[in-house]
Amino acid sequence: MKHLDTTITQFLTIFNLILLCTFSPIGQTASISDLFITEIMANPSAVSDTQGEWFELFNPTTESIDLSGLILSDDGSNSHTISTVSNLLVSPGSYFVMARNSDSSLNGGVTANYVYSNFSLGNSNDQIIFSDSTGEQLRFNYNSGFVPSGASMELIDAVMLPSNYTATTTVFGSGDFGTPGTKGLFTPPATISPVPIPGSIWLISSGLIGLLSFNHKLKTC
Repeated sequence: MKHLDTTITQFLTIFNLILLCTFSPIGQTASISDLFITEIMANPSAVSDTQGEWFELFNPTTESIDLSGLILSDDGSNSHTISTVSNLLVSPGSYFVMARNSDSSLNGGVTANYVYSNFSLGNSNDQIIFSDSTGEQLRFNYNSGFVPSGASMELIDAVMLPSNYTATTTVFGSGDFGTPGTKGLFTPPATISPVPIPGSIWLISSGLIGLLSFNHKLKTC
């Protein structure tokens, strides 16, 4: 019986180690879906739409998020694949401006982090969609009445609904209203850290081992 006890104990120990190595909690990598679309300038007044449209992203996580290879599109024919020589990173806790023009002397005074093409923001209704090879990862829809003239619409809550955006009243650049690339009306949520995979699998495995040990004890009493 002592030999059997030793064999079962060794088995349970090895089984425990295998489960620990296999199901140890690992961190989830921050992704585009964690970003907020915090500000949208669809109808500038100081310059033309073709020069002065832009929108802003905010990264609330503790990790940089790479935009390289993503597709920026709407529900129509607009589509732009983000292509850069190196990774296009949105740093933790930072604002990131995507615009139609990088020249601040022509775009109304915006400092752009990235310039897109074949994508524009409608003045009545439109969508901002980010997708990867698996499908849509981030989307914002707006309808008629959302877009003012000469002012950006800025998110004021941590939920991206049109009703949670309001026209910015801070003057920038050539005279339009907005806060591109800087904190405005939006109050960032608490910093999001990568969430570990729940330890329930490990707890279940530990409980199973305990049950096996208890059952073994019953049989050997």
